[in-house]
Amino acid sequence: MAKGIVCDTCNNYFAVKIEKQVLETEFFKNLRFRNSLESKKGRVPPGTAIFPKTNSNGEISFDDKKNMINVNVNEETFQLIMEGKIKQLYLPMDYKLPTNNQSISRMLGKIALEIFATRFIDQNVTLDDLIDEPQLDPLRNYVRFNHKNENWIYYVRKIYSEDEPFFMADDKKVDMVFECDYLATELNELYFIIAFKGIEFTLNLAGSCVDGYEEWLKKNNNISPLYRHGSNFGYHLTPDFIKNPNNNAKN
Repeated sequence: MAKGIVCDTCNNYFAVKIEKQVLETEFFKNLRFRNSLESKKGRVPPGTAIFPKTNSNGEISFDDKKNMINVNVNEETFQLIMEGKIKQLYLPMDYKLPTNNQSISRMLGKIALEIFATRFIDQNVTLDDLIDEPQLDPLRNYVRFNHKNENWIYYVRKIYSEDEPFFMADDKKVDMVFECDYLATELNELYFIIAFKGIEFTLNLAGSCVDGYEEWLKKNNNISPLYRHGSNFGYHLTPDFIKNPNNNAKN
């Protein structure tokens, strides 16, 4: 994020009160584990290991430095492993999409405002107009304080697989961790859309309603706004489902 957009005090508040809670949800923990997405401190959270024989879950992590796999289990499961009665575990690769989560909603609003500000700076436009814009006050207050304990709903869906190949102009394959953009609809609504490893989240910047976005999707064959022009926000990378039209997009 460009320097000066978020002060240190606010950054610390967001990190503890919002981002930490989001990253500790089962969905994001396992998403990061499966894709080895590190935190700012270079850590990858443990994943979930399932042991059907004892109907219990454990935690699994990889220690690349020691070339080891660490699994934490309860006493019953540990004993059965030692007796050779449990010889396998399962790693779930698919999870329910997180819906109706206040922390995720506020995080989406925070990112939306930061990207908005970044675009102003990139265009050499003063931030005063953005700061003084009253139409953004409800979103700012929701993200920063949320004194009313609101819970703005958001829209979430899978638009492509986590391992979807992306290609640069020279056909070099790269990994897509996240991508984002804005959508202005005919109803004069402005939506922020961001996809993490193919999971698309959409937030209405004006309030807790996504009816307009659902209507836009119906009129546009459910294509993600990130790809309505065949390219995504800022990166100029092409996913395989667009590069090779014979493939089916994962909607």
